[in-house]
Amino acid sequence: MAQSDHTSGEAVTEEPALTHEERLSLMQIIDASFQVNKRHHFFSWSQGVVQFLVPHEILVCGMSGSSDPGMHMYFFSSSRYFKQDQFSAVCHAETGLMRHMISHWDSHGQPCLIGKNGHTATCNPAWLALLETHELRNAAAHGIRGADGTIKSFFCFSRVKEPFPTRLAYILHVLTPFFDATWSRVLAQEEREGHLSVRTKVAVTVREMQILSHLKEGRTNLEIAALLGISPHTVKNHVRKILQKLGVQSRSQAAIKAIQIGVLKICRE
Repeated sequence: MAQSDHTSGEAVTEEPALTHEERLSLMQIIDASFQVNKRHHFFSWSQGVVQFLVPHEILVCGMSGSSDPGMHMYFFSSSRYFKQDQFSAVCHAETGLMRHMISHWDSHGQPCLIGKNGHTATCNPAWLALLETHELRNAAAHGIRGADGTIKSFFCFSRVKEPFPTRLAYILHVLTPFFDATWSRVLAQEEREGHLSVRTKVAVTVREMQILSHLKEGRTNLEIAALLGISPHTVKNHVRKILQKLGVQSRSQAAIKAIQIGVLKICRE
């Protein structure tokens, strides 16, 4: 049943509830998501239990970086037609289709369904042809905003089985937060393992960890020497070795790098 939206002038349709089978599938999806910690787990999850609610062959994921601007793009595909070249083209920072779709979602905030029976009036008609050109065929996409209101993540399902289910948009509303949480956890795990990998490759001595803790506090060689009961010349040699081991150019960079790879945390413990 349609209701009038007096604020936007557009009709708002009441979303259909999930069927009993769809609710059971959603519970299976959520339960299985807790076992996803690696990219190959994520691929198996999306190509496994998720297929009942959104049967697809290609998933393009966008996730905003925590330490640098912009959105990082990834893809998972069971289709032999979608290759790295197509992915690079659709995710091009300036001309790519995903950029336009994400911008469209940012403006409207609603799932974008582009297909033979799911082409929304607000989407550019040329997008369907681009999806065909790049072997995506169709698209069912939705995103998540962060606490600051900016786009946190974006998920585009393609080669979705057609005709689209009548409540596909509603399913995306329900499912996307779990995709955001699961993919965020995978990336966070990768980042932690990357830091641990770097840390194990850096053989920092106990003395060097002590000096690093003082570098973090901005102390001079003379101050460190007095605190540790060694000569300033010895401190200077230690600092030189620390910079070499960590691959940095300055004392402040050494302190930051040591925090990033966990060396200073280990020293405090």
